[in-house]
Amino acid sequence: MKTHRELAEQLDLFHSEQQAPGMLFWHPNGWHLFQNIQEHMRRCYRQYGFKEVRTPQLMKKELWHISGHMEMYAQDMFFGGEQNGDQEYALKPMSCPAHILMYKRGVHSYRDLPLKLFEFGLVHRNESSGSLNGCLRLRQFTQDDAHVFCAWSQVKQEVGQFLKRAKQIYNDYGYQALEVKISTQPEQALGDDDSWRRAEDILKEACQTESVPFDIQIGEGAFYGPKIELALQDAMGRIWQCGTIQLDFNLPDRFELEFGNEQGKAEQPVILHQAVYGSIERWIGILLEVSQGVLPEWIHPQPVALVTV
Repeated sequence: MKTHRELAEQLDLFHSEQQAPGMLFWHPNGWHLFQNIQEHMRRCYRQYGFKEVRTPQLMKKELWHISGHMEMYAQDMFFGGEQNGDQEYALKPMSCPAHILMYKRGVHSYRDLPLKLFEFGLVHRNESSGSLNGCLRLRQFTQDDAHVFCAWSQVKQEVGQFLKRAKQIYNDYGYQALEVKISTQPEQALGDDDSWRRAEDILKEACQTESVPFDIQIGEGAFYGPKIELALQDAMGRIWQCGTIQLDFNLPDRFELEFGNEQGKAEQPVILHQAVYGSIERWIGILLEVSQGVLPEWIHPQPVALVTV
């Protein structure tokens, strides 16, 4: 049984260097594979009404203070600054605050919702050197990072669509069995308990409506809301989290998001943070080990080879 790193060497896909730990150098074959997988997800997102955007990687710390990441997540972030040495900026570990800024650019009515944005966001997380593992755990990776801005009344339907979309994508790659877990309020969490219970109940109801069995992970939610996690098993029996959808009612409050409801009054939306692949790099690593390099023809960088006789 070959590892994904051995298979990547054999297929000439990518390699890593000591000068960039936790980051990959993509070769032409590997980048072709990456783009094929990315395009498959792009078509799926567009099918469900998402609009693709692009946002900066480096943004000021003040944004991450508003979002709560500086309080809850700073140990996993990279920081930089101006030429005078001030560490005023952070490399984004996720794209949600940037997408929130895009939402705030306009005035929104209930007729505009749900507003669906997605981005193949290049993100950076300061993982410990001992946890790095080929393309399964990196410091720089690409998320199929999507956000739905919607009313509370639309959440269940949107979560249901996410589950349908995830099952569609996973089936396309031949994955049948998924582990689905709902992660509930952690000890360090933003917001009131009633909102957490309401959000957790909606996630459970959406899974039940879509006939998706699930387990409960007590206290494993994000600091801003509960989430559904989708996990796959690789060829060595390891479980890897891939897809996730997080119901967030805290960042809309912290960023003072609004939309005009049917009565003409200001109402606060919620945000559904979601990704189906999770990390495209991790997705490729799992796929290599599960397939042992016999990749599906429709994404293979070299589906046909000519041999001289």
